[in-house]
Amino acid sequence: MPSLTLDPTRHTVIDRRQDHYLCFPDVIRMGKRGLLVAYNEFDQHVGTRRALLLKESKDGGRTFGKARRMDAPQSHCPRLARLKDGELLILDDAGPFLHRSEDKGRSWQTTRPTGLIHGIMDRPIELGNGTLLTTGHLHRGTAPHPAIRQANTEQMVYCSGDSGRTWTPLSVMARQRNLVLCEASMVLLPDNRLLALMRENSFVYEPMYLCASHDLGRTWSDPVPTPLIGHRPTLGLTDCGRLLVTYRNVGPDGGTCAWLGTEAELAGDFKPHGRHPNPDNPTLTPHGLRVCNEAGPDSVVRYALRPMTDPRSATASLEASVRVDRAGPNGCGLRLGVWFRIFPDRIEPEDGQPPIPIEPGRFNAIRLDYAKGCVTLLVNGERRAEMAVDDDHADTRPILFGAPYPFEDNAVDCTWERVRLVIHEPTLLRDSAWEWEANDGLPDQWVQDHVLELRNDRQAASPDFGYSGWVSLGNDEYFCAYHHGGGSEDGYEPMHCAHVVGTRFCLDDFK
Repeated sequence: MPSLTLDPTRHTVIDRRQDHYLCFPDVIRMGKRGLLVAYNEFDQHVGTRRALLLKESKDGGRTFGKARRMDAPQSHCPRLARLKDGELLILDDAGPFLHRSEDKGRSWQTTRPTGLIHGIMDRPIELGNGTLLTTGHLHRGTAPHPAIRQANTEQMVYCSGDSGRTWTPLSVMARQRNLVLCEASMVLLPDNRLLALMRENSFVYEPMYLCASHDLGRTWSDPVPTPLIGHRPTLGLTDCGRLLVTYRNVGPDGGTCAWLGTEAELAGDFKPHGRHPNPDNPTLTPHGLRVCNEAGPDSVVRYALRPMTDPRSATASLEASVRVDRAGPNGCGLRLGVWFRIFPDRIEPEDGQPPIPIEPGRFNAIRLDYAKGCVTLLVNGERRAEMAVDDDHADTRPILFGAPYPFEDNAVDCTWERVRLVIHEPTLLRDSAWEWEANDGLPDQWVQDHVLELRNDRQAASPDFGYSGWVSLGNDEYFCAYHHGGGSEDGYEPMHCAHVVGTRFCLDDFK
């Protein structure tokens, strides 16, 4: 994956101050090289004090002036928009509040729009004649649903006919039992269709989901899985007509990322995501993918595959041919329902069942079959173990291979020859099949070839990075503002440390 993490010429600290949790920015272009960034000043991730701040740049995001504090009692996830007449809007779901400026951001008038019930609103989209669209989500109910660990979400589209003063619910974009679809970002295409990209929040490596509207938001297609695993996407059109998304990467290797491509590519279904921070590990050999590392977080290798969405009715089969020559306390493993840790001479199921002996010094064909809350282990075609799992719980849904526990005791020397996953989801009318062997490249080769990492933050808690906004600077150059935890830095404290940064990137960076 191309990464700008280690290129200091691309990054600008927009605001960083001790004892302040600075987060959730958005950015808009102001003239040829001017930028306006709106963001939050909290005391912690779930802030007990929340202020809305603005900063301006006059040189395309290389430097920023002093922060200006908006006259609002609170703030949360502000979104910026410019109307066709030049008026600037900040829609803020705390309150909610609508801030508008007719003088390029020098002064603002604040009102409390009526009708908005849902939260974490999207950038308003102007349809003409004072009509605006936005979308937000909320949780329906209070009891956590075990398959998603929280109450179900509802993503609602709102319409305003008076430039944002009053809003009316227009349509439910998405509400799914086993998918936590939220934080949608919409874009209006040249053919007058709307696309919406949504975060999925059940933390089982479900990807973001995409849906479309052919009638300006009144009705929506069923959500389809995308190749990207992420939170809080910001979706838009580039000057060359392709789609650009910036987002919090919540695959196995966290950070703030960008993707560039076509609508067909974005609707291209799940792709495996990996974590392998050491460029020398793993290595592709004539025998397979060799993973060789000592314990510790700096050389971990693991891959997230397509999860089961509804294990009440799904069936799945995960197969791998692997040889383990050396392993620490956690070995390497396969996960379907639970982890099966693999050692040179045995397999240890996570549920505490007795170890299953295997023949050392050779490739063993290991297969896990799941159906109706039961996982069956087969080794070299022989049934060796069976165990029950909860068929309606989030813990049953993830499917992975590699390091079971990436932060401790993961020393291993193993070689993966091939991996295959087949999932049948009858309630979703969907079948998924993925096969990999070493001559295909890395298991997450698609991500390596198509995703640009703006800044890695793998050692930070995921809430502490990656909410973003981006803007075109012209000449195929872009600027993304986002919050960054700095998890590898001294003094980092999860959920209490974040600052706002910006990264400049261009289309050539995706190559």
